[in-house]
Amino acid sequence: MKKTTRVGAIATAVALAVTTFTVPAHAAVTELTVWAMQGQDGEVKAAKEEVGAFNASQDNIHVTLQFKASMGDTLKNTNVNGLADVFEFDGETLGALVYDGKLAPLKGLVAASTISRQLTSIKSEGTASDGKTYSVSQFDSGLSLWGNKSMLKAAGVTNYPTTFNKAWTASQFTGVLKTLAAKAKGHKAIDMKENYGIGGGWAGYAFTPIINSAGNELVKNGKAVGSMNSAKAVAAMKVFASWKKYSDPSTDDSAFTKKRVALAWVGHWATPGIKAALGKDAVLIPLPNFGNGSKSGQGSHSWAIGANSDKKAAAATFLNYIMTDKWILNLTEQNGAVPGTKTALAKNKDYAKGGLLELYGQQLAASCGSAAPTAKCVTVPRTISAAWPVINTQFSQAAQTIWDGGNAAAALTKAAKAIDQDYNDNNGYKN
Repeated sequence: MKKTTRVGAIATAVALAVTTFTVPAHAAVTELTVWAMQGQDGEVKAAKEEVGAFNASQDNIHVTLQFKASMGDTLKNTNVNGLADVFEFDGETLGALVYDGKLAPLKGLVAASTISRQLTSIKSEGTASDGKTYSVSQFDSGLSLWGNKSMLKAAGVTNYPTTFNKAWTASQFTGVLKTLAAKAKGHKAIDMKENYGIGGGWAGYAFTPIINSAGNELVKNGKAVGSMNSAKAVAAMKVFASWKKYSDPSTDDSAFTKKRVALAWVGHWATPGIKAALGKDAVLIPLPNFGNGSKSGQGSHSWAIGANSDKKAAAATFLNYIMTDKWILNLTEQNGAVPGTKTALAKNKDYAKGGLLELYGQQLAASCGSAAPTAKCVTVPRTISAAWPVINTQFSQAAQTIWDGGNAAAALTKAAKAIDQDYNDNNGYKN
């Protein structure tokens, strides 16, 4: 009896030992911290949805999502060692973040197919002056005029362009504004989004295309003097100032959607509200041509990996996941932006031939990239430089001064000199 019990005990012990030895230990879960921008409600919702789906899709990586109300300040004031593993940021600041050593190059981390599917404009925005790719984006921006077909028709403006190669000239556009204002109850023709604050940075995105369309860049070869304040640029900005008398200040942010004016100079984010307010009366119209072809802005929220993250492989896995068409379309259907990949763009009927947003896609496909803007290209990335925050501030303040009736040549020259001084003070931002 005792012998049997002992043999059984030994057999049980051996079985337990074998069982313990053969069952693999669970791999440790990689905890990933992700910072997202506290943007539109739809963008916040989309971010939560994609993170939730990612966490549920596998057991090896767990993402903790945090929203930042002022991502620009957060990234500027946080030491590289304190950054999240993955974070979202305004693409226009890429140059400054690379200069500060806060972004990891994505080659060898993010799949080559993820990068190759991105729109030409996004590839340009995500590439720094050293030729390396540091970011990817789920969407790009659209900037143009929005028109109200019924109001345009009522004023006798029936021949309006819908492709960038047939844009109104600056002179024709000024004439259209005059005609529309004469017919409008409040004698205003356009919403230039003055309520955004022209001098607060809006001009850097919205009105740089005027300088580009005149044949110049804000900064050329590291110099603003001679480019931003050229004779053509000054002349173009004087025309810009002449439009103020036709502009509804839109303090309620609704001059166009409440049909007080027939035109609006605004970006893609206004699309959902415009579609809801105007329905089939809404139409996209290219920005006016100042001689070098119609030009527009590009750039969006971008995603990067922290330079000192010790979880770069997991971070890249997350980026590959959210850059799939499924999650890109989920986001852009909520925020009205342009899908960031060629394949996602092709799946959205609004960008198909004859679709409401076809112009946005056409413009971005004709991105000028890092080259000087020519008559054949359309969208121009904001200056990819660590100096961009200074460039944006100085040009925007100059635009506000000009809009308010100030001397265009003096305002642009003052801004250009301040930018050049900043470059000089920082050794041309050369590491």
